[in-house]
Amino acid sequence: MSYRFVAPRTATTPKILRDFVAVLMVAFGHEEIVEQLRLCVSEVVTNAYHHTRTDLITVDVSLGSAGVTVWVNDDRPEWLPRPPRSAPHWRSEHGRGLFLVSRLADRWDVAANGAGTKRFGFSIDYKGAA
Repeated sequence: MSYRFVAPRTATTPKILRDFVAVLMVAFGHEEIVEQLRLCVSEVVTNAYHHTRTDLITVDVSLGSAGVTVWVNDDRPEWLPRPPRSAPHWRSEHGRGLFLVSRLADRWDVAANGAGTKRFGFSIDYKGAA
């Protein structure tokens, strides 16, 4: 099952989109991963808000039999984040979000789409899924 959420790039968008995704997970009975998912969505959407010029932030959510995958689309294909080598310094203002996603998600990926966009995605497996 797939869902798409589109919202304007505003300061409230990370909260709105993480809440939409959380409600979706509760509706499908996957409360066990809601907090992990909320944190990851918040970090990735916040990056799109702060580091892009896009008018709209698009979040695609795919619910599979073993877990959920979330893709956030933005207009900065030239900026492809790299995996953090270690935990960022506690005073650092950069790198904490991607570090959190790399620790909370089971998998993540980023790729340029062409046409001036990129997709940052992550997956979280349902707890107890075989």
